[in-house]
Amino acid sequence: KKGHFLRDMVRYWKKGQLQTTETIMDGLDKWPEAFQSLFTGANNGKVVVTLGEVLPLRAPREKKEEEKKEEEATPMEVEEEEEPDEPEPVAELTEEEKKAWFAPRILPDLTPRDFGKSFTKFSLPSEAEGFSKVDFEWAKKGAAEKYLKEKVLEKKKTSRVDDIRPSEWFQETSTAFTKQFAAWQAKQVAWKNSEAGKKAAAAKKDEDAEEPDIEGVEDVNDVNGEPLFKDFALEDWALTVLRYEFYLLQAAFKKDVDDEERPGIQEEHFLFYYNRYFKKYLDAKKYGVATWQDLFKLIKETVSFEDGILTPAVEADVEDFAAFLKQAEHHRRDRQRRISAGDETARLKVAADVLKPAVNPNKGSWKGSGKGWGKKW
Repeated sequence: KKGHFLRDMVRYWKKGQLQTTETIMDGLDKWPEAFQSLFTGANNGKVVVTLGEVLPLRAPREKKEEEKKEEEATPMEVEEEEEPDEPEPVAELTEEEKKAWFAPRILPDLTPRDFGKSFTKFSLPSEAEGFSKVDFEWAKKGAAEKYLKEKVLEKKKTSRVDDIRPSEWFQETSTAFTKQFAAWQAKQVAWKNSEAGKKAAAAKKDEDAEEPDIEGVEDVNDVNGEPLFKDFALEDWALTVLRYEFYLLQAAFKKDVDDEERPGIQEEHFLFYYNRYFKKYLDAKKYGVATWQDLFKLIKETVSFEDGILTPAVEADVEDFAAFLKQAEHHRRDRQRRISAGDETARLKVAADVLKPAVNPNKGSWKGSGKGWGKKW
């Protein structure tokens, strides 16, 4: 025990029975030899290099005759009986700890990136691989195979596919939408500059006038001579793009990963996949909201997260671009009715450059100290 140790050490110290061993080399020129001795084992105890006269660090204490007589007259100390050690406490495990088969590791065997690339190929050893015999000590073969399959499935639901690459289908579909989107915007500009468009704007039609049924529209470019999107403002165009990109992303992921055991894009990995597919930064503030999660509140009729997985809220053909423009028109009408009723919270405030690719403020620079730091590389 600690108390006994200290008691004994104090007694040995007083009697001069504690000694230390040191190797002393005189002169600064001896330091290479002294340093080398630490690795060759030539030293005995601590290595000391002196710069002057060597003085004994721990000279034996000279005892006076009176001290000797006094010590001899001192009766011999009687060792106290050690108290019996207290019984060690019994560890109490939680139900979760009782279910654990493996000790937790501070450092993993594989980096998360390498693990994500290879875990789907994990398998049990078999004699077909050249092993003379395979013994299953912890569980029978069937139970071991079931355990491995469940673990792989569990990881598929949560792990990120770091090596995923956008397919040619995604590239072609995304490009086609971009062209159609530009054509819609050009159509709106042409309509507003036309005589019919100017007359319609000057007439300032009654807000209560019956609007065409959106779902019954066959051609969004021509609804009784007018484009369905004639009243679109910047925020309506921005949400149209957002709806389509998010919907296309979840569809492309399922197509490219081609694995039914992967349910879809996890919420925690959404930004990674968005950047990987669209090669741009998602700046929520440009849409007048605080976080990228808030963006889904604006397009909840198109996609949302269910149980942490990006899920379509509507059944639509991803190549039917007009379906997403119609959703944007639905949202515009609903928002306008709320504003007309005095609900200012329905008004959206998007940035003027919301349709331009955003720049990631955390990319391309590193702030540090010293000459050369803080530059963009």
